[in-house]
Amino acid sequence: MRAWPLVVMVLGACEVVPGVDAGEGADAAVAVVEDAGVVDAGPARSHGAGKYTCLRTGQVSTTAGVKAYCVGSVAGVEFKVIEPDDVASPEPMRLAVYVHGDGARAYVNDTALRIQAPWTTSHHVLYVAALAPNGCAWWVKPGVDACDAGPGFNDQDLEGFNAAALEQVITTVRAGWDVLDAPVLFGGASGGSIFLSASYLPRYGGARPAVWALSCGGEVPWTAFSWGAADQSRLSFTWGDQDFLAPDITQAVGWFSDAGFVVETKVVPGAQHCAFDHLGRTTEIWGAP
Repeated sequence: MRAWPLVVMVLGACEVVPGVDAGEGADAAVAVVEDAGVVDAGPARSHGAGKYTCLRTGQVSTTAGVKAYCVGSVAGVEFKVIEPDDVASPEPMRLAVYVHGDGARAYVNDTALRIQAPWTTSHHVLYVAALAPNGCAWWVKPGVDACDAGPGFNDQDLEGFNAAALEQVITTVRAGWDVLDAPVLFGGASGGSIFLSASYLPRYGGARPAVWALSCGGEVPWTAFSWGAADQSRLSFTWGDQDFLAPDITQAVGWFSDAGFVVETKVVPGAQHCAFDHLGRTTEIWGAP
């Protein structure tokens, strides 16, 4: 993970020394008093505390042992939180947020948690997996049962209701745990990647410089950007060369590149839609320098 620079400007105090006339010319004494006790505030962080009162708890078996998770709900979004093994450390954690693809199987069956938690728990990362408000598809309007959608279904959440809901989840988590402001680690697959690239990022990405791990999905933004400094975020698109969404993904790659984002791509030969380890690929991208 590359380091994110913090620029701090410190204005020192100017002290007038009694008995010295600044207008005495070349022979005048010049007193320089250095500031003492200036403390580096460190990286920007949320300073959250108190965690979250779980609606319920659960466990998932992983290659790194059994991991406990807390289930919460904010703005119609259910989410699961797994703390890192060294959560008691005074250092702020990084925040990872994963949004599932259509059908939500990776969330409901805890597959995303099982595969991704071994990395997050060992890298001082607070992990959040979130369920779409309609229980199925992040890119579809809340309240629309996209899981039963037939061919040609296209009821996009163009108003950004789901993006606003996910932002409320992140705000709540930041209030409960001390996490770094940046970089946030975002990940998605299929419809989750479409949602992140087309809806959430253009609306809230300015406040969330991030690493975006976008697997087997991605679209050109549905709304205008209200912020700049695109180079603060890194987008990594991964898809199979047989993916039916490949045309949309390649169009998104070109759009974000032209917009000034740092964009990385990986195409999996012979792979159809999400027919590769996209969950493991997400943590690979999160951990890249």
